[in-house]
Amino acid sequence: MTIYSLVKNMNNFRPAKSQDANILLSLVSESSGGVWPAIWKELARNGESIEAAGARYLVNAANNLSIGNATVAEFNGDPIGVIICYQEVNVRTGKEKSQDSATLSNSLTNALLPYRELRDPDGLFISELCILPEARGKGIGSQFLKFAAQSAMDRGLARLSLRVFSGNSGAVRLYQRSGFEVLDDRSIVPHSGFKYSGSVLLMTCAVSSVLQ
Repeated sequence: MTIYSLVKNMNNFRPAKSQDANILLSLVSESSGGVWPAIWKELARNGESIEAAGARYLVNAANNLSIGNATVAEFNGDPIGVIICYQEVNVRTGKEKSQDSATLSNSLTNALLPYRELRDPDGLFISELCILPEARGKGIGSQFLKFAAQSAMDRGLARLSLRVFSGNSGAVRLYQRSGFEVLDDRSIVPHSGFKYSGSVLLMTCAVSSVLQ
């Protein structure tokens, strides 16, 4: 089987398992532009590495960003990409499932505020869509988006939403080709752990546009 045949074979998409923690850690660390590693660094226990703290975070079902909300794409039995989806609460009226934010420094909490403000609580939120470099450009990202759209339909949700850095031009083009449009944006608050500057975009799309 080639990677191209994977694009047409949804049987190679499966729920993430606890043993996927390390590959998820690597992919999410890159795709988040340093945002999640900055969080995990502050959540690390005494003597715990960022990697260990991140893996512990990802296997905790109390967190939205967790293995429980992740779907993995495999090629020849090896994970090559992951998508993590869930429905976000309204930041003004709801509470996050995890209370980790209470332990973060003021500087990181302030840097995360733009991301908390950019939400579409009535849609299915794509928190992370990450693919190994050697598997990119082969249609897997588009297939992941179709998977998310079908998941949204199964939950009775009519829209998908995601946040993406304006400087990540490849990802922005992928989402635009699938029908996503910019709904809102915020300037990125600089933080020593963040790799991007500029803006973070909230993009949304009707499920029907992705599935057509």
